[in-house]
Amino acid sequence: MGERYEKNLILIIIILLLNIIASNSTDFASWYATNVSKIFVNTIGRISSIMPFSIFEWLVIILVIGLLAITIKYRSITLIVRYLLVTILIFTLTTGINYHRMPLEKEMSFTHLEYNNDDLKKLCNYITDKLINLKADEISIEKIHSEAKIAMNKIIPGYYPNPKPMFFSKLMTMGNLSGIFSPFTIEANYNKDMPTYNKPFSICHEFSHLAGYMAEDEANFLAYLACINSNNAYFNYSGYLTAFVYVTNALNSNNIDVSEYYDRLPDNIISELQKNNKFWQQYNNIFASITDSINDTYLKINSVSKGTGSYSMFVDLLYSYCVDQELF
Repeated sequence: MGERYEKNLILIIIILLLNIIASNSTDFASWYATNVSKIFVNTIGRISSIMPFSIFEWLVIILVIGLLAITIKYRSITLIVRYLLVTILIFTLTTGINYHRMPLEKEMSFTHLEYNNDDLKKLCNYITDKLINLKADEISIEKIHSEAKIAMNKIIPGYYPNPKPMFFSKLMTMGNLSGIFSPFTIEANYNKDMPTYNKPFSICHEFSHLAGYMAEDEANFLAYLACINSNNAYFNYSGYLTAFVYVTNALNSNNIDVSEYYDRLPDNIISELQKNNKFWQQYNNIFASITDSINDTYLKINSVSKGTGSYSMFVDLLYSYCVDQELF
């Protein structure tokens, strides 16, 4: 019995030490995310990429069944705790440490700027101009998969496994989820049922997590950069349209009328946005609230103070970058 407790204690000490070091040293966390995380991507990621389906969602089921089996068969709190500790340790090694890396704007050497409503309007005009001047036809999901790897390699070179459509995508829709990065199988999973224009951006977002950028605003920003710098017009469209939604939402939250920007959009984009809203609002139930609360708690536990609010902080990075690049 004493040996069992000792093993659990060792696991706790390792987990605590890794998290304490990472949270107190951005240099260590950045080095780890840049170097050590690639080992998992190039090993586990390559192996899991062979399978055409998402291993992650089935692994979750297996893990839950395993926990129940241990509970029923052994009735041992010690073994249950060890099972959970091993899971937490794997998460820490593949993902958790990366949450403490250097902020993206410092890595990219641009200054995080404050902005007012007039600044946001200028940004919205810039995004709207880019969007309405695009001519993009919808592409196949196979093309999206291959182009996502090419697009991400332009901004963060490295190996990217095949994106995986989730079998239980309906549950993702109910939970308002477009994608999930798996820290255990190193997979970029996405909601296969969502409107197509979401998929390039969402897959690149999950690829950004895979590349070691865990903050949601940073993953959104990197997905935006990957999409707009792609040679594929549909990826450009996905990037600019997603940015348009985020920026107009930011203006709306400040009680600014955004109708003038929507009035400038062609009918096909308005129709696309209407279908998108209808899709995501079809399950306006308690499951979505629970999923959001879980995600919010998860992010806050991993030092993302604003929780799910961090997704919209993408606008902060977008504005600061555009000013730095003198784009408007």
